Amino acid sequence: MTSYRIAVLPGDGIGKEVVPEGMRVLEAAGRRFDIKFRWDTFSWSCETYKRTGRMMPEDGIDQLRKNDAIFLGAVGFPGVPDHISLWGLLIPIRRLQLPWNRPSRPYWRALRCELPIWEARRQLRNLARPLQKRFNPNFLYA
Repeated sequence: MTSYRIAVLPGDGIGKEVVPEGMRVLEAAGRRFDIKFRWDTFSWSCETYKRTGRMMPEDGIDQLRKNDAIFLGAVGFPGVPDHISLWGLLIPIRRLQLPWNRPSRPYWRALRCELPIWEARRQLRNLARPLQKRFNPNFLYA
């Protein structure tokens, strides 16, 4: 059995609703394809920032490095400017140089079959688009 350790950051708002459902889907796929997931959930969010003044603890990136992947929900909270979540959470996570949003492609050895993958997402158009080109200038972002 293959196993993966996944850092889960549900974030704020709808992220708290959709991330648990995404985890259920992954668990179902894991049962079907003999994959085990270990979930490490972190409550880092704009709501956390509002309470503590930090998006994540100082050793947050080190905590994330212990995982094979990061499952990040939506971030944003009334009264917290967008640049706070960008520089306090999203940019530090990007420095881990993990595939971020795209490209979406199945890990065939894990799936052992051909499945169409549909990606539903919302881009950080105003905040992160210039950074996307900086992190991968050879990729066209729509």
